[in-house]
Amino acid sequence: MISRFRVFVCSWLLIIANVRPAAAQQTFTGRLSDSACAASHQSKSAADGLTDRDCIFACLKALATYVLVDGNNQVIPIANQDAMGLPLYAGRPVKLTGERKGDAIFVTKVEAIPAHLHLGLVMTNWRDTPGSRGFLPVAIDEARVASLHAGLAAKATSLDDIKMHAGHALHALDPSMESRGPFDKAQGGPGAGYGVQKAVEGTLEHLALAAKADGATVTVTTYAIRSRVPLMNVLQYVDQAGLLVRRIRAATESADALRLAADLAALTQRISDEGLQQAQINMELIMKNEGLLGAPR
Repeated sequence: MISRFRVFVCSWLLIIANVRPAAAQQTFTGRLSDSACAASHQSKSAADGLTDRDCIFACLKALATYVLVDGNNQVIPIANQDAMGLPLYAGRPVKLTGERKGDAIFVTKVEAIPAHLHLGLVMTNWRDTPGSRGFLPVAIDEARVASLHAGLAAKATSLDDIKMHAGHALHALDPSMESRGPFDKAQGGPGAGYGVQKAVEGTLEHLALAAKADGATVTVTTYAIRSRVPLMNVLQYVDQAGLLVRRIRAATESADALRLAADLAALTQRISDEGLQQAQINMELIMKNEGLLGAPR
């Protein structure tokens, strides 16, 4: 009995002695590249007219491997080349989670750096927008609808038509201020039901978060700040448009309504040309400098 107990205890001691704690997961940040070009794709991409991302895939076809280039231009090999997410983020700044094994990283997770996650919400995808697109493209599309119908209101010949198109313009600007009535989506009513107001609020929120997030470069912070003023102006213009539409609806003479509709048309044009267009220019500069133009969603 005693000998069996000793055997049991010794067996467990051997098992415990051979159990090593799992290696702690670490995070690594840098740009996802290939072993052939490493920190610079200029020589190959410029000669062949390729983007950095295209250059990486060309090098991979020539048997190069994925690597991470950190902030000090140190090239770190990636042990598991089949890690999910590597093709998606090729050529982009990334945050890798994994275990350092010798000189290489065994990757368990690949994701965009926090600053780029917020930029993506502004420009490429968000969960509740029409088509799950970014906030700013939705704002631009809704503003285009608002401008179209404000223009129709300014050219209408009857008081009822002026009021109808003015309402359509307001719906595209802020559906919370204007119900569709009989012009619902199923009947081909104007706008997508999201509104410039809500889309711009989302844009402002995530630009502010991007500017403060890990990985935010000088380009991100500079142009995010520059976008704030034109976007805040857009929100003021939407409020002014709401007041104009109320006055149009209260009008009893076509001439008075037409004069107000002309003001509405000018205001919606300012929303597109002065506010959203300037924000789009700034965002395109950010996306280009961050290597995000044309990146997969």
